[in-house]
Amino acid sequence: MKPLTGVKVIDFTQAHAGSLCTMLLADFGAEVIKIERPGVGDLARYWFPFKNDSSGYYAYLNRNKKSIGVNGGTKEGKKILLDLIKDADVVCENFKYGSMERMGLSYEAIKEINPEIIYASLNGYGQTGPMKETIGLDLQLQAGSGFMDRTGFPDGPPTKAGPAMGDQLSGTYMATAVMMALIHKKKTGKGQKIDIAILDSLFSILEAAPITYCMTGSVPERVGNSYPSISPYDTFKTKDGYVAIGISTDHQWEKFCDVMGMDALKADERYMTNESRGNHYENGLKQAIEEVTTTMSKFEIECKMREARLACGAVYTVSEAMETEQMKVRNMLTKVFDEGIGEEIRIPGTVIKMSETPGSIEQGAPNLGKHTYHYLSQLGYTKEEIQALAEKKVIQMA
Repeated sequence: MKPLTGVKVIDFTQAHAGSLCTMLLADFGAEVIKIERPGVGDLARYWFPFKNDSSGYYAYLNRNKKSIGVNGGTKEGKKILLDLIKDADVVCENFKYGSMERMGLSYEAIKEINPEIIYASLNGYGQTGPMKETIGLDLQLQAGSGFMDRTGFPDGPPTKAGPAMGDQLSGTYMATAVMMALIHKKKTGKGQKIDIAILDSLFSILEAAPITYCMTGSVPERVGNSYPSISPYDTFKTKDGYVAIGISTDHQWEKFCDVMGMDALKADERYMTNESRGNHYENGLKQAIEEVTTTMSKFEIECKMREARLACGAVYTVSEAMETEQMKVRNMLTKVFDEGIGEEIRIPGTVIKMSETPGSIEQGAPNLGKHTYHYLSQLGYTKEEIQALAEKKVIQMA
């Protein structure tokens, strides 16, 4: 049995951040019932890549879930939603601030029919503060959190991290918060409201920068791929790409020079201590190292360094990373049949490994409204009533 088996989640999330949260819950056994607007569905259904007019992005984030097509803006649709929520454990949403209140589905309203509900909200700026109604996408939130200011090279502009870091991180935080709230509910019988902001999530991973500013009044400039306290600690050009090398002690520096055949650098007094290597790194050492690394392939250097037990890794392309034996052994790519795409696809697997209650991907993402009939039947609607609601476009069935 999975750890969240028996937990019922009514999922109003869409796009990336919130859907990642409920994906994690579903992977570990929660019954996640995704509420989608008839004729429209989740925003991620329209995101690249596509095959047979179905989104692979949506397929990844919504595996293991159920889908109900309900128009919550109608009287009949709202009744269906409230009936679903009556015996639920969790409600998750990541709409713009105030959207659930306008639908009559606020935490206070839902507590009236389900006093023990765990109600998790996620948006750009959270449920409090002067910016709570501001719309912010991952780009703006990386900018506003200070995260972008710490990313990039000293002589270049602030840079967005490639993936949607804010979405990924905040979705993980919300899943963690839901599980802690479930533990609290088991102990006390009480639900609670959860408030996650993408801005907060990004600010939380600035490492020592906020503390440094508080203590010294300033923050060091961006350092790109290097690290000011250790040299060499950087990415270096090779003849077929780049390699990431980290040398943290003087003894490791000597081994590094031996492995790479850099006898002249090993003997150079300017590079014999970590401090002196740092002082001369940008005005000579990095160029001297790259004169050697550019004569080799990235995987050749990786192999040499690892045999010497020195920290090194080739800079893998996405396709190269996907095909490594490590990823295969860790099951970080999983095959699943997706109904919309119409074939088996490979999607990222489950990061959390548990010996007794592992998560798993048992089914692909649902077509919009695939489970509408099933859940309305459970609520006591007759076949004729369900058909009438479909004709009025209150619901959608796949």
